[in-house]
Amino acid sequence: MSLQSARYTDVMRKPSKTPFTKLLAAETTLLSADRLLGLLKLQTDRGDIELVMNRVVAERLMSTVVDFLQAGQGDDGPTFAVERSQ
Repeated sequence: MSLQSARYTDVMRKPSKTPFTKLLAAETTLLSADRLLGLLKLQTDRGDIELVMNRVVAERLMSTVVDFLQAGQGDDGPTFAVERSQ
């Protein structure tokens, strides 16, 4: 089993003062490439969240995040182009 890892870390690790959970870091670990399977670990100010994901789950997450980013306007407007296939 091959393991690969990708990581995002927020430099500001102060606890959130809002009722919302603050994302501090995100990491993916590739568990298998021939049957795509991986682990998404989100480190938050309220604890860790781990999600095992396959291609279908990863694509759903990406679609949701892309939809959110495309809704931005002005300085928060999209800075990328997305081609989707159905």
